[in-house]
Amino acid sequence: MRRRVLGALAVLLAGAALRVALWRPFSVQGEAPDDGFVRVGGVVHVHTTLSDGGGTPEEVVAEARRAGLGFVALTDHNNLDAKRFEGYHDGVLVLVGTEISTSAGHLVALGIPDPAYRFSGDPKDALDDVLDAGGVAFAAHPLSPRPDFRWTGWDLAGPWGIEIANGDSQWREAGWGRLLRTAGLYGLNERYALLTSLAPPTAALARWDSMLARRNVAGIGGADAHSRAPLTKRTAVRFPSYASVFALARNHVLLEHPLSGEVAADVRAVAAALGRGRSYLGLDALAPADGFFFVAEEAGERRGTMGDTVAPSPGLVLRAGGRLPTGSRMSLLKDGVPVAEGTAGIERAADAPGVYRVEVRVPRWSVPWIVSNPIYVFGAKEAAERQKRAARPPEPPPPAAAVPLDAPGSPSLAAEFDSSSWMDPDVLAPHEGPEGRPAERLYFRLGTPTPDHPFVSAALVSRKPRDLRGRSGLVMAVKADGVYRVWVQVRDLNAASADGGMEWWYASLRTSTEWRRVAVPFAALRSVNPRTDGKLDLDKVAMVVLVLDQGAVKPGTEGRIWFADLGLY
Repeated sequence: MRRRVLGALAVLLAGAALRVALWRPFSVQGEAPDDGFVRVGGVVHVHTTLSDGGGTPEEVVAEARRAGLGFVALTDHNNLDAKRFEGYHDGVLVLVGTEISTSAGHLVALGIPDPAYRFSGDPKDALDDVLDAGGVAFAAHPLSPRPDFRWTGWDLAGPWGIEIANGDSQWREAGWGRLLRTAGLYGLNERYALLTSLAPPTAALARWDSMLARRNVAGIGGADAHSRAPLTKRTAVRFPSYASVFALARNHVLLEHPLSGEVAADVRAVAAALGRGRSYLGLDALAPADGFFFVAEEAGERRGTMGDTVAPSPGLVLRAGGRLPTGSRMSLLKDGVPVAEGTAGIERAADAPGVYRVEVRVPRWSVPWIVSNPIYVFGAKEAAERQKRAARPPEPPPPAAAVPLDAPGSPSLAAEFDSSSWMDPDVLAPHEGPEGRPAERLYFRLGTPTPDHPFVSAALVSRKPRDLRGRSGLVMAVKADGVYRVWVQVRDLNAASADGGMEWWYASLRTSTEWRRVAVPFAALRSVNPRTDGKLDLDKVAMVVLVLDQGAVKPGTEGRIWFADLGLY
């Protein structure tokens, strides 16, 4: 009996294994889209050995080509060191962005150049850096099960989007049981194994819908591909492969024209389409998803597609369909609530204002096969209100200095730098300030850290003890010969601090090549001291510092920064 039971189990397991090994994606039927757009499928949010990924950029590009991607976006943590790989590689367009770590979570940034400065860690700074550089930003793994990865900057003003699905979050949500099952099936059928590890992104879609109630928000899928699963602090395995992740899910962007082959223009086109929401997310491992469409039409003429805003009218119709697996169920959602369903397609009047998006599911799979970006149906007034809610508010003008930091004519700051860096010790520039007024100049070349000399810096420092009670912050005029980030530090006496009895409070300001006045409120300064009491003691200020280090600019950077009219308000 035992042998018979074991034999039966072996037959069942062999049958199940054979079924998994032979599983193939669903085929699709129907008419190809005729909406006038060119579709390009690709993957966003990929890490390489330039941060914590398992493969080199060359390996990632080869795997993207093997997976048949139209584009792939490398987004290593807090750097764009892979910029030299940006361009076409055997037909695959490689975009190089970054994943920026901030105190509110992570932002994926695309369509920006590699700056000389480092990102400050402040979420507003990061968004400003991305948008001012002409890029687009998305909150990465916003609802991650890991608290320190979770996005908390929901009130951050600006036109940023959101990852409505993220590979890292999916793995963490799956739990060890499902992960072990996935690992066991992976050798039989990579696509099937990864598909069965996915859970419906219900919470992320609900959060997205709540954001869409206020403003337009582009949604993308983030692969968060590392091809590296850590086993211990020192060991890791190359799992899952880049190729298997690239075959799993893709962002299908809709372009007005085919990619031109001109790198800069095509990078801008793909990044802009993602940032606008001219795209949809498809599980291509489940079925080829490049034949879907969702449009708004009136009298047979196209008025808009995903990411567009159109005005409601009695003749406006929303249509969705394309090449779909047999038995697919398509849902049209208005403001997050299903209002129509169909199999081969959906056609519904859109005479009522709202946010309309589409989800498509295939039989026996709970995770959506396709999630579209919305079409926004609003009149001019509401569309303008939504655009206003998405815009960054203008910066308030800095207050006039109530009192100079030091007496006019006397230099308030002195040059201090480490042994591997260089500074001009003559910091006083009598006629180089605004309108020929005096300024203090930070003329620097930042050294390169080594294991024996890990910290490099060049700074203008005031070591004069001060009682700044009754003051709200620092104000100054700043100009540079390039775009840098400078730490503004106020250090107060704190016996509990590990930094020589002083606590370092800091914020970052970005320079430009024109004079501009900036305010640094004391309330905006933050401390990294683990024993901080959370309070800057203004009556115990020991130092005021304007400093460049490897956390502000890249080692080896050389330049000039001028500060004038340094005062308190």
